[in-house]
Amino acid sequence: MTASDRWVASTCGLCYGTCSIRGHVKDDVLVKIEGNPESEIGRGRLCGKGVSGIMTLYDPNRVNAPLRRTNPLKGKGINTSIRTGIEAAKTMLDVGISKKAYDDPRKLFIQRTTTNTSIRAPMMMFGAAFGTPNSWAAGGGLHCGNGAHLIGGIYHASWSLVPDFQHCKYAIYFGASKGHGAGHVACTNMQQAADARIRGMKLVVVDPMSNFASAKATEWVPIRPGTDAAMGLAMVNVILNELGVWDAEYLATKTNAPYLIGPDRCYVRDADTKKPLVWDTGRGRAVPYDDADAAGLALEGEYDAGGVRARPAFSLLREHVRQFTPEWAEGLSTVPAATIRRIAREFATEAMVGSTIVIDGQRLPYRPVAAIYFRGAQGHKNSVHNCYTLELLNQIVGAADVVGGALGFNPVCYGHPETGKPWYEPKPGPDGLMVTGTWVAPHLPYPIPDPKHPESMSLGGLFPLGMFATTMASRDQEELWTQFKLPYRPEVMLNYGANSLLSVGNSDTVAETLTRIPFVVSFEITLTEFSEFADIVLPDTSYLESLDSRPNVPFIFNHPAGQGQWSWPIRQPVVAPEGQRRQCADVLLELVDRIGIREEFNAIANTHLKLDGPHRLDFKTPYTYAEVCDRELKSHFGAERGLEWFREHGVISWPKRVEEVYWRPFLKVRVPIYWEFLVGLNAKAKTIANARGLTWDDAWYDPLPRWLPCPSHEVRDARYDLWGFYYRDTLHTNSFTNENPWLDEAARLDPYSYTIAVNAATGRRKGLRDGQEVWLESPHNRRVRGRVRLTETVHPDCVGIGGCAGHWAKTLPIARGKGIMFNDLLEVDWDHGSPVNLNLDTCVKLRIVA
Repeated sequence: MTASDRWVASTCGLCYGTCSIRGHVKDDVLVKIEGNPESEIGRGRLCGKGVSGIMTLYDPNRVNAPLRRTNPLKGKGINTSIRTGIEAAKTMLDVGISKKAYDDPRKLFIQRTTTNTSIRAPMMMFGAAFGTPNSWAAGGGLHCGNGAHLIGGIYHASWSLVPDFQHCKYAIYFGASKGHGAGHVACTNMQQAADARIRGMKLVVVDPMSNFASAKATEWVPIRPGTDAAMGLAMVNVILNELGVWDAEYLATKTNAPYLIGPDRCYVRDADTKKPLVWDTGRGRAVPYDDADAAGLALEGEYDAGGVRARPAFSLLREHVRQFTPEWAEGLSTVPAATIRRIAREFATEAMVGSTIVIDGQRLPYRPVAAIYFRGAQGHKNSVHNCYTLELLNQIVGAADVVGGALGFNPVCYGHPETGKPWYEPKPGPDGLMVTGTWVAPHLPYPIPDPKHPESMSLGGLFPLGMFATTMASRDQEELWTQFKLPYRPEVMLNYGANSLLSVGNSDTVAETLTRIPFVVSFEITLTEFSEFADIVLPDTSYLESLDSRPNVPFIFNHPAGQGQWSWPIRQPVVAPEGQRRQCADVLLELVDRIGIREEFNAIANTHLKLDGPHRLDFKTPYTYAEVCDRELKSHFGAERGLEWFREHGVISWPKRVEEVYWRPFLKVRVPIYWEFLVGLNAKAKTIANARGLTWDDAWYDPLPRWLPCPSHEVRDARYDLWGFYYRDTLHTNSFTNENPWLDEAARLDPYSYTIAVNAATGRRKGLRDGQEVWLESPHNRRVRGRVRLTETVHPDCVGIGGCAGHWAKTLPIARGKGIMFNDLLEVDWDHGSPVNLNLDTCVKLRIVA
């Protein structure tokens, strides 16, 4: 290998899976991308998106110089930009941020994409140093994260979960595709899922459409969108009350199932310690939960606890779910009652409650079943109750983070053998419930702070279970901000690569909110529909021209779960950037000094990046992003393994330990099968909300799970007879990759990527034919147009649309005019968001107009 012909190790950036790659460079030109076999993250495999990255790098429509707006008007299709010098762009940036936002740092609104994970840390640190609480992952946070990640954090101390592919015998996927072409750790999971199927793991996929996961499944179970909790509750009922199966030891020692609940629906607490009480059958009295004989904890019955008649939480759960019969669930979900009973019985039987297995010399619980849920199940107003219910399937049989069960992505890490870093593990928090050892978003999923009068644009203080909120781009944002007397409005937006016009909801609503922001700065690699609203566009580097010391950190986000190795790769430039392209992180660090927040930024970086000893940043010293990366690597892996070592080697790996992978038996933490904390949250939040005239329904804060309808389930106009939903197209990442010529060619060859999937029988009944152009219309008079694809692979009551297509920007000649922008059918307002965690509802009632 010579300087003119070399392989460079880095990481992919065409989805948030961030697989490890190697780029083949000849005469300073990238000619090939392939997976890096030396890294656990991808294990040498690469999907079609990753291979096609070369076309994104060399896109002739890349932004190569700063641009500034010359037209004072903003709106869809309105943009006049001229090229400007880098120094002029810096001046505009400094003046814009300093004069418009610095008098109240909360006026700065940070928006970023979910595609490029490497920008998360620099953007979060910049926002914290500046002093703004107003940031979001545009679209992605509302569509895929608020429910599934919350439940993943509360129950698994992780961002998401997968089956233990190496040992699982029976997996149920509810609206998930882990290991089947998309999502976290896509390529490694694809290999592991394929190996599991060959080994004989049965895979049942519950989804309105049979596509990537269900096409490879043992069984596809079509379901109406948003009714996952109905089916899940019926399954829990069958397992607990018809079959009488549960893991009593796990429930007693690893959950709050034995905690005594009084008539007020709250824990009965010890008078002195205020700890929740349990009933110790051996001593015949109530004692604090951490002072009882685990073998004698009562899960059922009724007891006198200090003069209060109380029952264990498990007893309440078992009684609560009796009302949710399979026959009831069939009426909502359309899944036959017999199918619900059979799947519940199979799940309970295959769980093998009480069994053990020896792994690496340690005898561990063996529960080879897993219930997995993600965007399809949680992309609704009822996302919390959907995911809470589905997680209970794992909890009642003890199949959480044990051999064969549902594994969180790496909740425990004891670090490299030579340094013990990175190190983290869950710990017990208030009432013994689990607190994550590390997390991705600005606040932990538990403990949950008391609601307070909101001071952020998201109204997040009032809704402490939520991360991102519709109010960041909603139709009624001004009404809500006025209602809650928010003392400021956004005046400056920093946008990194997000195209919120396509990714949030209907573009007219989002456009209206953007026109109210006086000064918008956007880091872009190509001009998009969002660019039309920018006052300055700064030319960013692509992932193949960028540096990052932590592309797969934290490990709970996109590092493979299960047995194997830890790998920490870096992202480094495979080729040098052309023109005036500059990495966003470098621009932000320069801006830190120009606006005078260096001390704050360095202090936050020391904490966020866990820098210690000689590698900590001096508060007053300016650093380049490369220097920050170098210090992070040395802080974790020793002074001899800094940036230069990683530039040469690309990745460092070491073996996982059994107590890191199957950690649940080793740690004294509990998780809630009964959400007692919602009772207090409801009372406090309701008081604040009602005082400001916001309507409130206590049902959303029930401490036991229930099925709650989406707005689409409440449409009574018979003309709107179909449920519309969209799914992740494995060929594309959000709206970003539609401009990639190779991926566009594959999508045009695929019969579903750019079409409307309609059930064949439904289509024939409506007189439709393949390829026919039709309108889809919502009750709110939102309309999109596309070509019909008749198929047996979609629920008869539904229409399915892939991806996030429908571009109209002239600056995207490959993507323009292709596919359907499903999000244009979605309402973005309070009525279509969850009053628990602020998630946007993404299913919509539709009619077909030929």
